[in-house]
Amino acid sequence: MGRNPLSDSSYERVAKKAKSAGSATYAGEERQRTGQGLHDLVDPAGHALVRRCLSFQEPKDGRFVLCRGTAMPIETLLDTTGSMGRNVEVAMNSLPKFYHLLAESSNAVLKRYDPQLITAIFGDYLDNYILQRSQFEFDERIAEQMTLMYPEHGGKGNNAEDPQYGLFGAAFLTDATITKLGLKGYHFLVTDEPGRQIEIDQLERVYGKEVLQRTKENGYDISSKKFPVGADEVVKDLIKRTHAFVIIVRGGLSERATSFWKGVYGSERLISLESTKGLHAVQAAIIGLTEGTLTLPNVEDFLVSSEEFSRDQALSVKKAIMHIPIGAQSNLPNFGKVPMKGAVYADKHDVWPIDGLVDSGLPVDVDLSSEEESEIFD
Repeated sequence: MGRNPLSDSSYERVAKKAKSAGSATYAGEERQRTGQGLHDLVDPAGHALVRRCLSFQEPKDGRFVLCRGTAMPIETLLDTTGSMGRNVEVAMNSLPKFYHLLAESSNAVLKRYDPQLITAIFGDYLDNYILQRSQFEFDERIAEQMTLMYPEHGGKGNNAEDPQYGLFGAAFLTDATITKLGLKGYHFLVTDEPGRQIEIDQLERVYGKEVLQRTKENGYDISSKKFPVGADEVVKDLIKRTHAFVIIVRGGLSERATSFWKGVYGSERLISLESTKGLHAVQAAIIGLTEGTLTLPNVEDFLVSSEEFSRDQALSVKKAIMHIPIGAQSNLPNFGKVPMKGAVYADKHDVWPIDGLVDSGLPVDVDLSSEEESEIFD
C-alpha cells in the first residue's frame, strides 16, 4: 500500500498517463499484445488468491497506533461485456469523485473509516478471462490497477454472463478487519444480464487448482462435491459479511436480468438504473443510507451536491434506492465501538484497542516507508 490516501494530484499522475496512452486500461492491453497475460495484481489467482482489507497500525513506543481509522472494504464487480464495455473507463474517470464522497467531503459517508477500494471485472466463460480482480487499496494504486485490466468488451456468450466467480471471491477469498469487528463491508455487482451456476472446472480456471485449499485457509471449508452451485447460494454467504447490492443497468435483457438477480439478492438489494452515469454517487448514497450517515430526507440533496444529477434526476435515483435496508450497518451491535484513528493496540494483530475506541490523543505520524464453515455448502 502507498503512503497517503488518494489525492487529486496522485490520481492525476495515473490518469494523465492513461489519457496520453488513449485508454484507461492501456497497461493491460499492452500486456495482452506482448503475450504477458494478466498482471499478478489483477489476476484472481495472483497474490495467493485472498484479497486483504486490513487496518494499518504504526509501531510507537512499544505499542501500535491506528493510523487512518478502521479499514472499510468497498468492492465493485463490473460487467465489461457488450454495451457495458466502457465500465472501467467510467470507474477510472469517477474515482477521485467517489473517494471524495466516501472520505473527504463535508458530508462524506464513511468519514470515520479508512475506505479501501477494489475493482473487479467479468465476462463470460467463453472469453479469455472470466474474471479480473485487483487488490484493496486506499491510494493511487486503485487507479494504477485499473490500468492493468483487460476488458474484452465483446462477451462471446448470449443472454447470460459469469459474475458468479467474482461473487465467490468476494464471499470466500476476502480477509477484512471490519468482519472481525462484527460489522460489514460493501459489495456492488453492476450488470445488465443474468448469471449462471458456479462450475468447479471454471472456478479452478479462474483461481487455480488450489482454490478450495486457499478458501479453507481463509476460514471456509468447501467441498468440491458441492458443485455446481447457484449464485443465490453464494450470495447468502456474501450477505453475511457485506452489505451486498446488485445494480441492474436497463437494456435489452433487463427484464431477464431483473428476474434472475431478484431471485439471488431479493428485491431490497436490487437497484435499477437507466445507465452507469453517476454510478459512484449512487453507490455513495447507498452506503450512506446503510451506515446511517444519510437519511431519505437528505439523500436527494446529497446526490445533487455530487454534481452528477439534476434535482429531477436525483429524485429518480432516490426512488430507485429508497427500498434498501436503511440503517442496516448502524443497527449492528458493534457499530458504536469501531476503533477510530489514533486508537492504541498492545499487539498489531489485536482486533480491539487497549482501552477506548476513539482518538487516543497520541500523535499519529503516518510515514509509511477461526475457522468457519459455509452453511450453504454443508
